[in-house]
Amino acid sequence: MGRLRLVAAWVLLVSVAAGGWLVLRPAREPGPADPVPAAHRLPAVRREAGRWDRWTITEQFAAQHVMVLQIETTHLDEAAVIARTVATPLQDRYSEIMMYFHRPGRPDTLPPRRVQWSRATGFVETDFEQR
Repeated sequence: MGRLRLVAAWVLLVSVAAGGWLVLRPAREPGPADPVPAAHRLPAVRREAGRWDRWTITEQFAAQHVMVLQIETTHLDEAAVIARTVATPLQDRYSEIMMYFHRPGRPDTLPPRRVQWSRATGFVETDFEQR
């Protein structure tokens, strides 16, 4: 009979501890009902330029087979080379890629350079500072 009471006491103790844990644990936010695959989610769209990088993609948007990229660099004269480096792996996925080149920190209201790639015209560079 003593052994039965000991087992009952342990069961009661475990039940109370488990119940207390369930009541006192932090509540979790419910997860999304239908998680969106990573390929269909917009990326984190704003990041700081890399301090030691030659160029950094700071923003990117995509819709309707068009990608728009904001690129910060101190080497605006290399915009065409940077554009080819960035756009070449993306050409199968998009019909047009617009790359806007800014100085770090974006002191200019308009981007100094733009390079547009499309299947019809290839790469076209526009220097807005010479206009």
